[in-house]
Amino acid sequence: MNIEILIPDLPESTKQAQISTIYVNEGQKVSEGDVLFDVETDKVVLEVVSQSAGVIDNFQVVTGDFVSANQLAMNVRSIQGNEVPNESKNIVKVENVSERTVKDDSGRIQLEEVIGNSLFDKRGIICGVLGLVMGIVIGAIFTAILLG
Repeated sequence: MNIEILIPDLPESTKQAQISTIYVNEGQKVSEGDVLFDVETDKVVLEVVSQSAGVIDNFQVVTGDFVSANQLAMNVRSIQGNEVPNESKNIVKVENVSERTVKDDSGRIQLEEVIGNSLFDKRGIICGVLGLVMGIVIGAIFTAILLG
């Protein structure tokens, strides 16, 4: 039995998205709920997960492809008898932020870090230090000008 994995519905006014990361190999065994690939738009990264357990088959997309909503990406087929699936890719996940609606709070959306290191940790520290140094230098220059 083959299950078609389709590109999910894209946010409003978005006609195309790009395949940013593929986490599986063709012939690899997956479980229900495993992340298969990411679809990235200008503002959103959507994770596409397996709807059932099986083996990845019939890849239709590669990393970097531009895709449309409901386009066929790959199939997941049930495992045949004594078939030995391929090994999975070793992907290091840098950042995984999920979005959820907070109950009893007017439908407000909250972003929360689920796993991994934030990509912006190092950049934030560097920018903060540079901003502090520039603030001190500019403050010292203006103080010297005003005090003459």
